[in-house]
Amino acid sequence: MSMRTVARTPFPARHELGTGKLHNRYPSIADLEARAYARLPRFAWDYLAGAAGDETGLAHNRSAYDGVGFTPQYLCERRAADTRTTLFGRSFAYPFGVAPVGQSGLVWPRSAEYLAAAAKRADIPFCLSMVATTGIERIGEIAGANAWFQLYPLRDPGVTRSVLQRVRAAGFSALIVTVDTPAGRRTLRDRRNGLSLPPRLSLANIARMFGHPAWLASSAVTGIPRFETLLPYMPKGADATGVIALTQTLIARGIDAKGLEAVRALWDGPMIVKGPLGVEDARVCQAIGIDGLVVSNHGARQSESLVSPLHVLRRIRDAVGESLCVGVDSGVRSGLDIARALALGAQFVLLGRAFMFGVAALGAAGAQHATELLALELEQAMGQFGCFELADLPARLAPDSAAATRIASSRQS
Repeated sequence: MSMRTVARTPFPARHELGTGKLHNRYPSIADLEARAYARLPRFAWDYLAGAAGDETGLAHNRSAYDGVGFTPQYLCERRAADTRTTLFGRSFAYPFGVAPVGQSGLVWPRSAEYLAAAAKRADIPFCLSMVATTGIERIGEIAGANAWFQLYPLRDPGVTRSVLQRVRAAGFSALIVTVDTPAGRRTLRDRRNGLSLPPRLSLANIARMFGHPAWLASSAVTGIPRFETLLPYMPKGADATGVIALTQTLIARGIDAKGLEAVRALWDGPMIVKGPLGVEDARVCQAIGIDGLVVSNHGARQSESLVSPLHVLRRIRDAVGESLCVGVDSGVRSGLDIARALALGAQFVLLGRAFMFGVAALGAAGAQHATELLALELEQAMGQFGCFELADLPARLAPDSAAATRIASSRQS
């Protein structure tokens, strides 16, 4: 057993959501984001908040959500909103979860552990990135079957097999394969910072670390973050903390249909493909026997030119029908945004930055607080619109909203 522990407090009952001092001081994810900005060294903040190229992709993702409106129904019988959903054969309390975040320990030490514990308490999925700085076995101890594992394509099939065996043994219930990283990305903030893991000890970065004592103290206690999951497979003498060592020795640039079929053959549980933005890729996944998709542009981190997932979500849902469970990520910042995505056809929603803002702002307490905020906002949105089941949301979508207009146009084409 690990000597480390993660504080566990019960997830509040529905009638208690929104109460307490944290909800007064930090009543939204935006408030957590502001505190996170103040607590993080510049290189850590830029890694978390930045995006590819000129970063216009961030604005595109946000505007997609801002264009979705609802027409409420007020004169109906009122009851509590039921947010439970079934995903890949398992029941969850809410239709959202924690997206995989690579190098999470750079942003805040033990982030993955805090978020896994919060997800377990709230009964939502937690997705562990293969390149997180907490390993498979540790997250399995904390989250059990609430844990999903995110796999990047690997060069060696033997390594893939070994990783998936460990994932299964640790009790993870689903596998996510990310397919949208076939080329290196240009994140200009990181280049200007000379970002590395661990951070490059330039005079500027040293000054930034000492200017953020809470981050520095927590990092000092935890130690240098390493890619724990991949440590057994690193070549002798390779830098176990460096991204370059991973991309040059372990991680493949991309994956094709045959590669995806090979992974499917190795994993006998629910398998999800993260990254498709087009009908062609979705149909390939369908033909291979994939169970689910996450329509995603990687949070605008790969290219600023990629279409917003929200704008192609309905087209992909229509193409694959009910044979695949379709989720979405990228740009989601609130429970209202979750409602918007569900109204447009998503069956679940993953959030990355929103949860990481919570951890960076308040540590373990921030992981739970972010979860509570999203749950509260989703329930309030459903109540406001007159929706008492998740399936009611599409009927309340305003027909003249920007997103609805775009969907109608895509269907006609």
